[in-house]
Amino acid sequence: MIGAVILRSILLVSVRRVVKGIVSGAKNKSDSNGAIAQARLVQRARTMGSVLSNLITWTVYTIAITMLLSELGVAVGALIAGAGIVGAALGFGAQNLVRDLLSGLFIVLEDQYGVGDKVDLGEASGVVENVGLRVTQLRDAKGTLWYVRNGEILRVGNSSHKNSDSKGKK
Repeated sequence: MIGAVILRSILLVSVRRVVKGIVSGAKNKSDSNGAIAQARLVQRARTMGSVLSNLITWTVYTIAITMLLSELGVAVGALIAGAGIVGAALGFGAQNLVRDLLSGLFIVLEDQYGVGDKVDLGEASGVVENVGLRVTQLRDAKGTLWYVRNGEILRVGNSSHKNSDSKGKK
């Protein structure tokens, strides 16, 4: 268990250093894209760092607990089989949540839109206030804050991208 805690700490420090390097590199870099592109790069780096940190934590602790139970004489194979069945049942029940998280991850990775962009997400359109892995928040022209599940977004119209004719203005 001590080895797992140390390994997790080392891996988390590594992830934080990589994210910090990307963030400082983005802040030091001055190019034609400006502050908005830098802010979006920082947001993507921090989101990916958070996802990696959670993945590292869960993976290391799961392996450590499995090894500990095996040393204590517990039949780990039976537990893993049972966990697989429970995981499949939860997977069917949590399809929408998984779809939202995966869609949110791809929205961030592909830089489809970011905070401050003027977007049309179908039912809701407005200025993006927050992009999370599960939900995107945007405020419409009337001031209503919309929470759109990322898995429900089928199309995105982003009028803030640099190739847009309107340059984010309507």
